[in-house]
Amino acid sequence: MVSVFIHSSRFCSGDYNKPMKKAAEIFFEHFALAPGRSAADIHRIAETFGEIPWENLTKFLLRSSGENQPRLAEQVMAEHVELGTGGTCYSLTETLGSVFTSCGLSARPLTGHMNHGKNIHCALLVEGEAGRFILDPGYVVPGAVKLSDSGAGEVVTAGRKMFWSPVSGGWELHTVENGKKQLRYKLESRVITRSEFLQYWTASFESAGLNSLHLNRTGFLGGRISAHNGNLRIVDGCGNKNLKLRDDYAMKICEAFGIAPEIAEAAWVELQRRRS
Repeated sequence: MVSVFIHSSRFCSGDYNKPMKKAAEIFFEHFALAPGRSAADIHRIAETFGEIPWENLTKFLLRSSGENQPRLAEQVMAEHVELGTGGTCYSLTETLGSVFTSCGLSARPLTGHMNHGKNIHCALLVEGEAGRFILDPGYVVPGAVKLSDSGAGEVVTAGRKMFWSPVSGGWELHTVENGKKQLRYKLESRVITRSEFLQYWTASFESAGLNSLHLNRTGFLGGRISAHNGNLRIVDGCGNKNLKLRDDYAMKICEAFGIAPEIAEAAWVELQRRRS
């Protein structure tokens, strides 16, 4: 077993407002931002938060060591500052929610269903005088998606259009790429309890996705960068590019996503150990 550099947080058994508040303080200090509640503030905060990568390396290492405990908001932010790490949809949604709550906005998680399972994704609903917004760091949606009076919203990025349509009980996300429309997920609008959110989060440690290494982040020109095991894909306004990461995986992941080489190396070594 490789040495694991990430240590799990323990669930807060009661009031978790203090660590949530601390996470927001770390975020605003690290990115040199001020809290705000206007539409411009919400977009600015969401776009900046997009610099934190979606990655399952930290979760992969935790599960490999038997530590199936979620990394909560304060830990996510502290380790991003120290190691450049991020998290998957639950930890990123939790952390972004703490940031917006500290701004005096209503921010609550939405559970999401995909073709391969129910309650396996989540996003954030933010509400205030500036309107209603869906934010989805777990799907690497850039910025904040402002919902119209009818409850619809859309984002256009390099080579992809994303639009949220109101349906009974929530919203559906469809994407259009190369002229092909595809349903990606459904979000439930209902209020989910803290215990439900933690239940879904804990169950995510058994996801088949944790048998591989995945990373995603927003890229240049409205594009995106993604990695699956030894393959890196870059999509931007100039086209698509595929690169191999098998040689010097750790440094290439560091360059593309900003994650400390020791984290990437530990995850890569553990992946090879499992395969052998």
